[in-house]
Amino acid sequence: MWGISSVILGKINTFYSKIALAIIASFVLVGILLLSLALQLTRSYQQEVEQKLHLELAEHIAHDDALLKNGKIDKEALEHAFHSMMILGPSFEFYILDPEGVVTTYSADPGKVKRDKVDLVPVRDLIDGAVMLPVLGDDPRSSSNKKIFSAAPIHHDDQLIGYLYIIIGGEIYDNVVDLLQKSHIVKISFWGLVAILLFVGCAMLLFFSLITRPLRRLAGDMQSFKSRGFEQGELELSQWQSTAQDEVSRLGVTFQEMASTLKKQYQKVKNTDELRRELISYVSHDLRTPLASLQGYLETWQLKNHELSPEQNEKIIQTAINNSTQISHLIEQLFELAHLEGDDVILHREPVAVAELIQDLFQKLHIEDGRKLALDVTPKDPSLLVMADIEKLERLLTNLLDNAVRHCKDGGRIQVVLTRVDGGVNISVEDSGIGIPDEEIAHIFEPHFRATNSVKSKGRNSGLGLAITRRLVELHQSVISVQSRLGEGTRFSFTLSS
Repeated sequence: MWGISSVILGKINTFYSKIALAIIASFVLVGILLLSLALQLTRSYQQEVEQKLHLELAEHIAHDDALLKNGKIDKEALEHAFHSMMILGPSFEFYILDPEGVVTTYSADPGKVKRDKVDLVPVRDLIDGAVMLPVLGDDPRSSSNKKIFSAAPIHHDDQLIGYLYIIIGGEIYDNVVDLLQKSHIVKISFWGLVAILLFVGCAMLLFFSLITRPLRRLAGDMQSFKSRGFEQGELELSQWQSTAQDEVSRLGVTFQEMASTLKKQYQKVKNTDELRRELISYVSHDLRTPLASLQGYLETWQLKNHELSPEQNEKIIQTAINNSTQISHLIEQLFELAHLEGDDVILHREPVAVAELIQDLFQKLHIEDGRKLALDVTPKDPSLLVMADIEKLERLLTNLLDNAVRHCKDGGRIQVVLTRVDGGVNISVEDSGIGIPDEEIAHIFEPHFRATNSVKSKGRNSGLGLAITRRLVELHQSVISVQSRLGEGTRFSFTLSS
C-alpha cells in the first residue's frame, strides 16, 4: 500500500502533473465563478424585466381603487383590491405601509410576515426614478432577504397617508435551484459553459504536454545520468538539436555537453589516478635496485675503505656514483612523464630546420662498447622547416636515436628520412637493430614496458623513453607509428606541420 502511495505521489510531484492539476483547479474555480456570475446576471436581468413590467402596478391599484375612506385606509376596499389582484397569480404580495414604513396591512397568510417595518429608502428611490433597475426592497416575509417590488404613494388632500408596497415574485423565485429547474435557457447556458470549459481545459493540457515534453526528456536524461554514472559505458541521452532556439532545447544541449565533458574529465582523473598508482609502483620497483646497490657499496666502502687499495676504493665510489646518477635520471623521467600528462604543458612553436637539428644530435649520441654505427639524415636540406617546440622536438628525437643506438650491433646503420607531405614533413627514424616481436609492438609505448629482447644497457634506460616520446608527439598534434621486423630493424615515424 505504501509503495502504491509512493508511486502515485511521485507521479503527482512531476512538473507536468503539477501544471495539469493547476490548470484543472483553475478551470474549476473559473467555471464556478463564471457560473455564479451567469446565474447572478440571469437573476438580475429577470428581476429587471419583472420590475419594469410591473413598475406601475402599485400606482394603477392606488388610483383605480378607492383605498381611502374619510382620509383613512378602507380595509374593505383594500381587501377587494387584493382579491382582484390575486387573480394575476400567487407571485404577488401586497402590503400597506404607513409614512414611516411600518407594515399595517398585508395580503399574506397570518404568521408569515416576519418584518414589521420596511426600509423606505429603496421605495422612495423607485418612486422618484433616481436609481437603475432592479431596485431591491425588504421582504416582509424574511428578516434579511430583499426582493424586487412595485410601490406607489397613497395621498389624501396632498397629505401622504402611506404606501402601497407590492413584492413581485413572491416565494416562487426564492432560490437559484428553482431558477435552474424552471429556466431552460439557464440549463442550456450552464451545460454550454461546462462544455466550453472542458474543451479549453483539454486543449490547455495538450498544449502544456507538448510544451513540457522537452522538460520531461531533460529530466529523464538527468535521471539516467544520475543512475548510470560514469562506470557503465556510454551515456544514452536524448539527441538535442544544437541549432534549436527555445530555452529548454538549449538547456538540453548544454546538459549534454556538460555530461560529455564531465565524463571526459572523470576518465582523465581516473587515468591520472591510475598513472599515479603506476608511478608509485614504478618508483618503488625501479628505485629499489639502484638504491640497494648504492647503499651496499657505500656501506662496504665505509667498513673496508682502510683495507682496500686505491683502485678498489675508486671502483666502489664510481659504482655508487653511477647508481646515484641512474636514480637521478629515473626520477627526472618520472617527473617529466607526469608533467607531460597534465593539461598545463605549453608549446612554444617556431620554425625549426629539422635536418640541421638531427645532425647536431648525431654529434651528441653516446655509443657504448666502442661500436661503429653509420649515422645519416636524408636529405640534408636546411630548407625543410617544421613548426615545433625545439626543446621538446630535440627531446623526442634524442629518445628515438638513443633507442636505435642501444639496439644496433657494431656496424649497424641509423638513418633519419625526411619526406615532404601535404602541409608538413614526415620524419622517420630507421635502424638495422634487433627488431621487436610482433606481439609486443602494441605495448612498447607503455611506461616501463621492455621488449623481451630489449638490450639492457649500462646507461640510463628506464623504460620511460618511448612513453615520453609518444606524449611529446601528441602534444604536437601528431601520431607516432612503428613498423618492425625481428632481426632486421625498426622504423618510427611521425609528421609535423610546416
